[in-house]
Amino acid sequence: MFVRLASFLLAFLCLTASARADVTPQSALKVPLAPRVVFLGLASAGERVIAVGERGVIIRSDDRGASWVQSDVPVRATLTAVSFVDAQTGFAVGHDAVVLKTTDGGASWTLLNFEPDSQVVLLNVRFRDARSGYVVGSNGQLWSTQDAGANWQRTTLSVEDWYQNHVFDIAWAADGATLAVAEKGVLYRSADGVAPFEAIDSPYEGSFFGALRLPDGRLLIYGMNGHAFVSADGGLAWQRVDTGTQQFLFDGVVLPDGALLLVGGGGTLVRLAPHTLEASVKQLVERAGITAVLPAGDAVYLATEAGGVQRRPLAGQFD
Repeated sequence: MFVRLASFLLAFLCLTASARADVTPQSALKVPLAPRVVFLGLASAGERVIAVGERGVIIRSDDRGASWVQSDVPVRATLTAVSFVDAQTGFAVGHDAVVLKTTDGGASWTLLNFEPDSQVVLLNVRFRDARSGYVVGSNGQLWSTQDAGANWQRTTLSVEDWYQNHVFDIAWAADGATLAVAEKGVLYRSADGVAPFEAIDSPYEGSFFGALRLPDGRLLIYGMNGHAFVSADGGLAWQRVDTGTQQFLFDGVVLPDGALLLVGGGGTLVRLAPHTLEASVKQLVERAGITAVLPAGDAVYLATEAGGVQRRPLAGQFD
């Protein structure tokens, strides 16, 4: 069973101890307060915004977050991440090794995988194109598909035979090299995303929760205690980035102007300037940990451990 890490980290990772799940999946309950649950993943489906979170709740908005509609979801397992390859096709993952797919812009979802006895939590999903993608998760899980999720090839990443750590995110370098980031500072790299992943030297012994490809092709990784590092050679060498915070950093996005926005514990937002990666830091007044972020032109959507999704303008936030 999964253990509690910390109160604010718990909301993001969802590695909580839980009762044994039902063998037969049950549809998520439709509830009036669905827009107020804790959401762990955000994505765009064209102009539509999608949020996934606890108890299998998925909501969508077509009016810039002014109102939300709950989608039809065939499971009640907590969902941790969501990714769209176009305005209609998307994938979501979560507890009980759940993999969901939508072909109608997130209005309804089909169950592709469900293993309630596995104690596997899938923590992220990333697609390179409409057919090829990865899912990563607890106990070293890394799954890949080349047919839009119809079939998955499963790999277990581990540093030692006895140690299987949680893999949190995956990203691609400009040259095609693929990097997976994990707890305890472990990094895995494949030269082209097809060759086997191998553990590589890491610049830090604390957990990494996310990885981003910058507009100039560099890779950025981030995680515990505000640590972040950048690589210009696909992950072979790293340079530390001063983020100006010691808060855990849980999610990150590239903004329209090429800057990066990292978010995390204590309501922390870190803007890293284009090219130089010079940091500017802001905290939400309510100090609620931010679990996910999504860019939206001159604004961003934020999901927090306090529940719900809020839209915040970027103008003047980091002046």
